[in-house]
Amino acid sequence: MPIIRSNAIRIKRFRELKADLRTNRNRLLVGIDIAKAQHVAQVRLAHITVLDKQLGIPNTSAGFEHFWAHLARRQGETGCTEIVCAVEPTGTYHQALATFLEAHGVDVVLVCNHVAALNRRTLDRTWGKSDPKDAHNLCDLLERGLVLFYSLPDDRVATLRRLVRLLRRARVELGACKARFRNTLLPALGPAGEPLPRRVAASLPAPLHVLLPPAQRGGAAEPGVGLPPALAFECTDLAARLVSVRARIARIEAELVTVATPLPAYRLLLSLPGVGPTLAAILLAEIGDIAWYTKFSQLRKLAGLDIVRVESGQWAGTARISRCGRPLLRWALYQAALGTARTPFGRAWRAAMRAKRHGDPHAFFKANVELAAKLLRLGWGIWRSGRPYEAARIGGLPALRPTSAARRTRASRRGAAAGGGMSG
Repeated sequence: MPIIRSNAIRIKRFRELKADLRTNRNRLLVGIDIAKAQHVAQVRLAHITVLDKQLGIPNTSAGFEHFWAHLARRQGETGCTEIVCAVEPTGTYHQALATFLEAHGVDVVLVCNHVAALNRRTLDRTWGKSDPKDAHNLCDLLERGLVLFYSLPDDRVATLRRLVRLLRRARVELGACKARFRNTLLPALGPAGEPLPRRVAASLPAPLHVLLPPAQRGGAAEPGVGLPPALAFECTDLAARLVSVRARIARIEAELVTVATPLPAYRLLLSLPGVGPTLAAILLAEIGDIAWYTKFSQLRKLAGLDIVRVESGQWAGTARISRCGRPLLRWALYQAALGTARTPFGRAWRAAMRAKRHGDPHAFFKANVELAAKLLRLGWGIWRSGRPYEAARIGGLPALRPTSAARRTRASRRGAAAGGGMSG
């Protein structure tokens, strides 16, 4: 089987496709609706005619080979030099077929799930959904150029992404354990509105003590004082789960660092203020390759830190961050911002933000979001330059931009000074 093209070639090829998908007629366009047992495809000659309205593809190696033979026949009949396939990402079910097609020189692109769902309703003015209709929908979006780049990270980045998914699940489980203790066990141990009695807190298993407020921790269990059998068993079970999930998180984080350490980009991200070994690995896994992005706005959109503003006529809503994109990338940036806030610069930043938003109850969160966006831009710069962050060279984190009111005040002062000079 031929070797899959490098990402550098694939991203260049994708940009060429985006430029002329709406106009080039010398292509076979294929929309593939992904399923577990059998995919459904539609094949059309770009902007001319539909060649195969509905084509089943068994999700097997033999099915892939038969599908490729059919595409090769269609390519010979039409004389097309290029084949472009669009798939809607569905878990991991699309990966085997997409990798097979890429290995045969086919350009595979993705279609956003949200866009596909909205466009489907415009095809025949019905709410119905079927596999052939989905394949037709993907072909329609492909013909109009509404597609996304299908990234194929190298082995190390792919391993990082899988480990990051495991880490996310483990952290969700840890959060569920804490919520169970706080919302289920604590009210059963005593009134929720007052601290636990010291003798009850002391009788809890040791792993649960860290979930108590600091003032209630410590103390030795009193003889003859214990919990009811059912409650004691539940506490013991929760303590075992806590120990297990914390051990899993430690192992996954250690493996993350081991896999990420040889990568040059990891050392660059690790040089950012507030970014530790685990956060640097998460940032690397979520971003992938900086060469996939031509503008910083693409990276900001990926993190969900882009600004959304709804306007209609003379009315304009309040600007807000989108919180779309990859939530884990945004979480890692927030954690890095919290780490940076412990430095002298971070403390000065927060003081400036509190003064800027005096009386705003969300000032702390907004300051953290702005600092996360600054860190993302700084990471973009050092990753593209290949030079680690150096406070002395860069002059600290990017300075605060003055507010519009401050800019107007400065402009008026400059104008007044200039006017005074002229009148004198």
